[in-house]
Amino acid sequence: MTGWFLCEVVIAGALDENGTVGQAPARPTGTDDTRQKDIKMTRLKLVTLVIFAVGISALMTTDLAAQEGAALVKQRQTEMGQMGKAFRAVKPILKGENTNVMDAMPSAVTWHTNALKIVANFPPDTGRDAVPDSRAKPEVWSKRSEFEAAAKKLVAEAEKLIVVTKTNEINGFRAQFKVFAQACGGCHKGPKKEGGKFRFPKQE
Repeated sequence: MTGWFLCEVVIAGALDENGTVGQAPARPTGTDDTRQKDIKMTRLKLVTLVIFAVGISALMTTDLAAQEGAALVKQRQTEMGQMGKAFRAVKPILKGENTNVMDAMPSAVTWHTNALKIVANFPPDTGRDAVPDSRAKPEVWSKRSEFEAAAKKLVAEAEKLIVVTKTNEINGFRAQFKVFAQACGGCHKGPKKEGGKFRFPKQE
């Protein structure tokens, strides 16, 4: 229910059966002063109800924004978690325990897909001041151009990793993976609990 709808409901409730605001019902007897007092009282009630409705609407809007912000923070943390888990399938290849580089393709696709969402996943008012669970530093917004450049580089290096993975050539994959991992460090350090340029350390 929006604020405007609430106001309309309140105003409708203050109208008489003829649709007139602030007009008291006709009295068979009484003075003009009495009728004027009734009109003023009706108008005062209308103003009070409208102010109340606007206040309720503002509270509802603020609460909705907070819920949306919290949901977005949870979503981006889930996606970052997916990127972290994708490293598990790559470790055997980097160690030489698995020579089939194509096994890394799902990981490379996950990194590229989620990297594309990073900039959109960090709109204003989703930092720790608004959502306590957020690990995003204020620099995400105060140094926005640097943040977006880091995200763009991550996307580019993940895309290159997909291309190299398709060749199934292990040395080329290892070389490009190293560059991709360095791009990850543009925002935060390696271990998921650590912080970085744009990320707070994980709270215990």
